[in-house]
Amino acid sequence: MLKIESAKVIEAAEQYIAKGWWVLPCLPKSKEPHFGLIKRAYLDATNDIETVKLWAKLDPNMNLGINAIKSGLVILDIDFRNGGKIDLSWDKTFTVKTGDGFHLYYQDSQPGQYRSTITGVDIKYKGYVVAAPSIHPSGHHYEIVDDSPVSKLPIELEETICRFQF
Repeated sequence: MLKIESAKVIEAAEQYIAKGWWVLPCLPKSKEPHFGLIKRAYLDATNDIETVKLWAKLDPNMNLGINAIKSGLVILDIDFRNGGKIDLSWDKTFTVKTGDGFHLYYQDSQPGQYRSTITGVDIKYKGYVVAAPSIHPSGHHYEIVDDSPVSKLPIELEETICRFQF
């Protein structure tokens, strides 16, 4: 059975909080919020490391999530099984390998103005995503594959995913 060491979760949470991101606990080997530790899902995300340490003490196998809206992020959840693709001309940005694709993190320049999905890509901007070093339901670890700073959305991508044209 794959396990996450709580020390790794705490270390990752410290790094995310240092970036100005808000984190939340998710159930072990799951994408679901850990309602045994929080009551309002991503709305209970925190930027307080002491709270994260308490969560990790209560469930050392918990997964870790990142609240997109509180963190000022729009995250492209690219799933290859659903036809998602990555355009190699896009600027480098913070990227996480998931069970069957990638999460590409971008600065949220149009809060609340995005479509929820395009072919093979879920656009996460209101809720949350599961973060490294969590364990995907498939058993694979979420893994940071590009620790670049979060970049702005490429203009052609912004035009594709924005709900409204300005």
